[in-house]
Amino acid sequence: MVSHLIPWMGSALEIGRNPDTFFNRAQRKYGDVFAVKAFGRDITFVVSPSLISEVHRKAQKYDFGYYRVTLTTECFAIPTSLMKSDPLSKVLRPAHHRHLSPTGIGPTIEFYTTAVWDLLEKEGSRFAGVSTPLRDLVLPVLYQSSAYAFFGRSCPVLESYQAFNDFDTDFHLLFAGVPRIFLRKSTEGVATMNRLFEKYFDGPHEEASEYVLESERVIRDQGYDSKAVGAYFVCFFFALMTNAPNAGYWMIILNLRREEGVQPLVDEIDEAVTSWKQQNPGQEIEDHLYEFVSTTELPLLTSTIQETLRYVTSSVSIRRVTEPVELGGYRFDEGDEVACVTRSVHLDEEVHENALEYNPRRYIDQKRFSKNGKIVANHSMPWGGGASMCAGRHFAARALKSFMVSLLIRYTLEIDSKCSERPVFMLERVGTGALQPKGDLRVILHARK
Repeated sequence: MVSHLIPWMGSALEIGRNPDTFFNRAQRKYGDVFAVKAFGRDITFVVSPSLISEVHRKAQKYDFGYYRVTLTTECFAIPTSLMKSDPLSKVLRPAHHRHLSPTGIGPTIEFYTTAVWDLLEKEGSRFAGVSTPLRDLVLPVLYQSSAYAFFGRSCPVLESYQAFNDFDTDFHLLFAGVPRIFLRKSTEGVATMNRLFEKYFDGPHEEASEYVLESERVIRDQGYDSKAVGAYFVCFFFALMTNAPNAGYWMIILNLRREEGVQPLVDEIDEAVTSWKQQNPGQEIEDHLYEFVSTTELPLLTSTIQETLRYVTSSVSIRRVTEPVELGGYRFDEGDEVACVTRSVHLDEEVHENALEYNPRRYIDQKRFSKNGKIVANHSMPWGGGASMCAGRHFAARALKSFMVSLLIRYTLEIDSKCSERPVFMLERVGTGALQPKGDLRVILHARK
């Protein structure tokens, strides 16, 4: 057990101040497995790649179902009977994986690509030449495009944006087990979201994605009404929005702050566009943008997206032990809690050379060498198994490719030289997806000639 001074609070404040430092220090002192008390709960944290992999492989011994039910019913007011129903495990989850897999996500990404292009045109004309907080420019576009891709144009995007942010502000505290009585703003935010989505499912929404429509049919066939359907998809909506929007924001920030800025990405995209136009004379790229993005290899952009997700993602995958088991030399009994801290793997120098450095080219060369010249294991996929990661992981990677291509084809971005503020990670949001920014950066957008 990590030592602490306040009995009920335990190490919660230390984790909240800087979880990266806390877990790094605890690993050095206690090893790859250590127990922590926080908000009255004793949780064992696992921080090594091999042990995390073991937990995820042995799903029958380390069950996530308990937390899936507890988290969704308590945070989103989804009926417990729905979360425990056979159709959920036999029909909804397979549909989820089928439609959101790399091979099944295509139609949704196509709709997303059209939406992001249209929204960038609108926002570009609004903000062109004006010093603008990057958050105001990027996050609404990414939020709306993601929502439209799954729920269509009748989705209550504008009405839900503030309510989503109200809920999202304190979600990490809900996730950590802080009593809801102390989180009124967050509680009211999710209640508003639930009302908006109940109304959405009561009205016409035929343009929603096949995943949404199929899932709705399954839920309604079990006798549940629009209130239950809406709550189910508010949970999905939250998981979706905790990844691509914040990751897209950070990808721009992290590259603008490099000496060469986003120019290497611009050069790669421009070269690919020129090649495409030579092969398709007389055609406009915007009329075939999805085809271009889906079929064109952009290795630097792909590496940049992977590196951004590695660098900015904080996910914690909690499991409940179902039978006596040994892990890392420790014995665990039924009911014990084990939490896999995948961000520790992302920042592990044994896994990623110079892990604290943001390197957009990291994944271009998939062969990485140790100091003695031997090839080491390639842990290249920067994803964990947290609750918020599952819905958004494949979508986020492909959506960000569409977003960056659409943005850099049409606009240039530069940091406002008069702006001294720089955003930092909101590290206290441990375990909930791509980290939110604390602070902001002002940029100037210009249309490309």
